[in-house]
Amino acid sequence: MFDEKMVSAILRHVVGGEPEGESRAALSKAFHRQIERALVEERWHFAAHFCDKLLAEEPRDLWAWLLKADLSWYRFRDAKTAVDCYRRVLILGGFESSNACVAQARVSLEQLLERLA
Repeated sequence: MFDEKMVSAILRHVVGGEPEGESRAALSKAFHRQIERALVEERWHFAAHFCDKLLAEEPRDLWAWLLKADLSWYRFRDAKTAVDCYRRVLILGGFESSNACVAQARVSLEQLLERLA
């Protein structure tokens, strides 16, 4: 497993010459690529790790919260984390069902809570 401080330092160094907004966008994009790669390779813990890294940089990223919830429930069977993450998507998304992430979080949360009842 990669040392998360080392990976962050390398990514920050690579994008370090850019203005703050561009630097943050580049870092987020790099985390998205790592997550997508991990998902394709079915490396669930690696994907979850980079979701956490992405959320540290972009705490309002609904897609990352939804993915973290799905990984928590479907891959790690961690219902508490999954419920917390689904709720976070709903709150951050303003409970707006027209948002695809919010709509999916609502359905997934309802299904999870039914299974836990």
